[in-house]
Amino acid sequence: MSFVDVVGAGRIGHGIALCVAMHGFRVRLRDVKHRTSDERKMLREKILSQIQESLRLFEECEFIHEPVDEVVKRIVFADGYDGLEDAFHVVEAVPEDAAVKKQVYSMVCERIGSDALLASTSSSMRPSSLAKHVKHPERFLVTHWINPAELIPLVEVAPAPQTSRETVEEAVEFLRRCGKRPVVCGDSPGYVSARLQAALMNEALRLVEEGVASPHDVDEALMAGIGFRLSVHGLLEFVDWGGVDILYRVDEYLAAELNAERFRPPALLRKLVEERRLGMHVGRGVFDYDGIDIEALKLSRKKAMVKRLKQLRDEQG
Repeated sequence: MSFVDVVGAGRIGHGIALCVAMHGFRVRLRDVKHRTSDERKMLREKILSQIQESLRLFEECEFIHEPVDEVVKRIVFADGYDGLEDAFHVVEAVPEDAAVKKQVYSMVCERIGSDALLASTSSSMRPSSLAKHVKHPERFLVTHWINPAELIPLVEVAPAPQTSRETVEEAVEFLRRCGKRPVVCGDSPGYVSARLQAALMNEALRLVEEGVASPHDVDEALMAGIGFRLSVHGLLEFVDWGGVDILYRVDEYLAAELNAERFRPPALLRKLVEERRLGMHVGRGVFDYDGIDIEALKLSRKKAMVKRLKQLRDEQG
């Protein structure tokens, strides 16, 4: 039987291996770092212990319904690159160092077949810069799993310009079979999540720096406000819900009051306002709501928020 091979046995690597095994695939977790035999034995014991601990948590939460040992049996530990010939999907999960990745690609590409898919877990590098170092760039792309890989649903799929459409479709289908929610994005540094996360984190730190609120209250405002809503619908749907023109006016006010260029309305926001694409209430905004029952959509989102609110209340006792 063909294997999924994860090259790199660090935290992200063994998280991916665990997720893949939980969804029925046989997976080889490859340690390609130079170690003594004792160091390798200790690493394997540590990884196995962490995998079993995670599986027991999944079992306790009734997320998996097969014995832990059955999942573990599908994970094979391997050293180096030998035996890659029968891999149909190879995931590179080594540190974010271009020189290290280049060396790994050289070793992997010598062994895998031309039809095998090679995916990098890079969290920020342009796929085009990495594709230069692989033998079959049409079968290469980035699939950015987010740590902890066994828990976070999102995986960002970033093809290089040379990546074939079939490769993207195959990667997306594989990730869905692994229970993930893949998002396809362009050949851009940081992809989607890193840029959104960096912007939000930096602004949170500025709020503390400027004495607007304490670290605790900044986090509380996020979790009880924006974060609560974003657990139900996306940020851009949120823009349409509240009103595109409202965001535009808020941006203009904040940019002027704080003398901060970062709050200037982006060109797309100006364009939406000019075209009167003002949000759900007019049927067009960032999204087009033609043929969609907006009131039913809003009701479904509100029901989801009530369920989330009840869950939080129950957790707090």
